[in-house]
Amino acid sequence: MNDLVLKLALVCFLQCFLAGTCGAMKAPRTSAQGLRQDAPAAQEKPSAKAESWSAAPEKPAERHSTPEDRQRLVAIAHKLEATPLDPALAPDRDWAVGFVVAAPDIHVRICPNLLADLRRPRYKYKSEIGEQLLISSAAFLIEHPDQTENSRAQSVSGMEGVLKAYSAIIKAEPQANAKSLDALLEKQREGKLADAVWEIVKQCR
Repeated sequence: MNDLVLKLALVCFLQCFLAGTCGAMKAPRTSAQGLRQDAPAAQEKPSAKAESWSAAPEKPAERHSTPEDRQRLVAIAHKLEATPLDPALAPDRDWAVGFVVAAPDIHVRICPNLLADLRRPRYKYKSEIGEQLLISSAAFLIEHPDQTENSRAQSVSGMEGVLKAYSAIIKAEPQANAKSLDALLEKQREGKLADAVWEIVKQCR
């Protein structure tokens, strides 16, 4: 799968997640760094979302992202894993999503099935969880450049980031639980998370 196809696949995942057809993150704003737009406007103009997402991930002229941006992404990923509900981190989250989509040398593979059970009923923090999967997966690729073709390791690491963020969420709001994530937390405690994640990811291959 070439780089352009990977980027388009990533954008499609994010777009349908936002639209609610395969789950939704948050209403996007049309910005290369934010990738979000005002929710009411999105409802009035359903086609605007698709247009903004098509334009958002234009690949930079550079062949490589900068070391500074890559390290910023990693730092943001870990901050969000620890305090996903901190409103002060919202601009960083926006930047990180935009960076991953646009970066010419970071190619995240996302299996939508990993978060499928958050679609209905709509999980309160589906936005934060969906974006965390993207950002933590990208951070793994930056920290482990030799694992770019290892989709299993990438998916497991992405879900580990998700579960860290989810654990922080339910610590702050015990009622904000999701059965599918609770089940994966249990698998993690049993040392079986990697196998559980791979069973889900195999359905996307």
